[in-house]
Amino acid sequence: MLNHQKEIALFYTDAEVPEDFFPYLENKTFELKTINLKTSLGDFSYYLIYRPEHIEKAEELSSVLLKSYDKFDPDLERKIGKLLGYSDDDIEFYINHWLKST
Repeated sequence: MLNHQKEIALFYTDAEVPEDFFPYLENKTFELKTINLKTSLGDFSYYLIYRPEHIEKAEELSSVLLKSYDKFDPDLERKIGKLLGYSDDDIEFYINHWLKST
């Protein structure tokens, strides 16, 4: 996102938002949406950073994340990957790697 290659960045509870984003959040170049979830394993948060003109994509990503956080669904993972701007090859590699590891 910082070098204009992606429209949305996604971070998780275990990887807080990098400090490099702070100036852009403070001057409103980027917006931050936090999704807080409670799971059987404890509290969990997603952090979406996006440019204001991409709010619709951020809202769609938020909706897909809420459907996918407690299960692995390849179709939902494809939607997430697409919304985050990953190539089809990268998305399929991720899905295949995950499926092989389980």
